[in-house]
Amino acid sequence: MKPKLKDLNENITCSICFGYLIDATTVIECLCTFCKTCIVKHLDEHNTCPKCNEVIHQSHPKEHIRFDRTLQSIVYKVVPGLQKKVEQLRAEYEASNPEVPSSPTSDAEECNGDTNGNPPRRARSPLPPLHNTSDYIVPVQVDPHKATINGNSSDSEMDDKNGVLKELSKPILGCPARCPIRVIKKFVQTKLNVQDELDLDILCNDEILGKDHTLEFIKMTRWRTKDLPLVLTYRVRPDI
Repeated sequence: MKPKLKDLNENITCSICFGYLIDATTVIECLCTFCKTCIVKHLDEHNTCPKCNEVIHQSHPKEHIRFDRTLQSIVYKVVPGLQKKVEQLRAEYEASNPEVPSSPTSDAEECNGDTNGNPPRRARSPLPPLHNTSDYIVPVQVDPHKATINGNSSDSEMDDKNGVLKELSKPILGCPARCPIRVIKKFVQTKLNVQDELDLDILCNDEILGKDHTLEFIKMTRWRTKDLPLVLTYRVRPDI
């Protein structure tokens, strides 16, 4: 059965303006997503995520947000007429403001909510490009760590209470080079529904990685002579 649009609203709306996502922009520290205009304006005065309140970065939070092209494509596909309306308003804005250079990621949206419970779409003015949009993508493979028992490699997986973590259904990821390990860790915890109090280690070549290590740093210092994808493993942190 085809889902109703109102059933998807929670996943395709911005929690700041409550409109449909326009130029969907994700915080790489916590994976929360907002309209580009909304999150950039918020980060002018704050360094925390407006949804989960996690600290994004103490001094340069705008360097840790990224345009989510896939999610924006989904929003345009499921919301009838939204993309056409955005493009129309963007063209009108650029025509009335010729001194402002056109931008493929500028924001524009305005329409009324409907009787089906769909939120209104609002008009927004263009903004400068996000910081560090030249970040390249690092292919990453994230697998469960193979425990060694009595010198033999064990393929058994620990359940999240005493033992074993399952494999991810889609272990190959494309991540920004500056993505820190804490984001990979949170991604694994979310996908495997691991309890927050159960801490995980992320490893590369059997070496535990620091939470602030970026993929770029790991690629240069732990994976220098190897082909991509960069392979990371995860395990429940052992009791000491």
